[in-house]
Amino acid sequence: MRSILFLKKKCDKDKKVPIFTLSLNSLIGLLENKSETKIQLNMKIISKIMLVSTLVLAFSATSFSQFTFTVSPGIGMNSASFGYRFGNFVPYAGFQFLNAKFKTLQTGQEYDSDKNAIVNYENLSEFSGGLYMPNLGLKYFLIEKNGLKTYLSLNVTKPIIAARLTLDGEQDTEFKEEVQKVSIWGGEFGFGMEYFFSENFSLGGEFGVRYAHVRYKDTYETTVYNPNTNEFQESETEFKFTANISPTFSKVALNFYF
Repeated sequence: MRSILFLKKKCDKDKKVPIFTLSLNSLIGLLENKSETKIQLNMKIISKIMLVSTLVLAFSATSFSQFTFTVSPGIGMNSASFGYRFGNFVPYAGFQFLNAKFKTLQTGQEYDSDKNAIVNYENLSEFSGGLYMPNLGLKYFLIEKNGLKTYLSLNVTKPIIAARLTLDGEQDTEFKEEVQKVSIWGGEFGFGMEYFFSENFSLGGEFGVRYAHVRYKDTYETTVYNPNTNEFQESETEFKFTANISPTFSKVALNFYF
């Protein structure tokens, strides 16, 4: 059996068992042993969690805009937003995205039981996906002194995941369905200061905390052996995964007011 980065689901046609991402060499024996189905499913669940966690760690929130335009350069994810200032209030909207593509190719030799011989093989896996993060927020100026203004900022975001997986040139439709079962919400609360060099430009710094909530839920049919009847019976299994992440952040922002 071949070990590839993305593994297709191997199960009976009348069973719906979700599969998400990575395979491990240590699972090769388990995949051909029905008595260890639970271990196989647990490893598939761990693979799903790994992908979701990677996307969440990549997720970042925002920045800001009499009409205003704000750019926040940073080591992690940069951001930009547009808003409208009236009085001390600046409601704003922003958008960020992260796109990624991965490709793996494995070649070698394996035993083909049909041909009863060692043959050459090639496994090609291609992944493309994106994390799109629209957000809405509100900035409120607190105190002003000699061109320096302090403010509070709050925003919420609803990241959207889009992903595509092809195995040896064929799209894995089950992978796409699994990705659609992931739901992410996020937010950001910060305290900052801006120094206005003129009415139209300021340089600001901000510190705060971000929050991300991730949820995945799936149900699938499986079989359970009943020793009392010496038979396998149908059973429904429900799996839920939730994660809450709250890292702090700091950023510098260039603010333009028109």
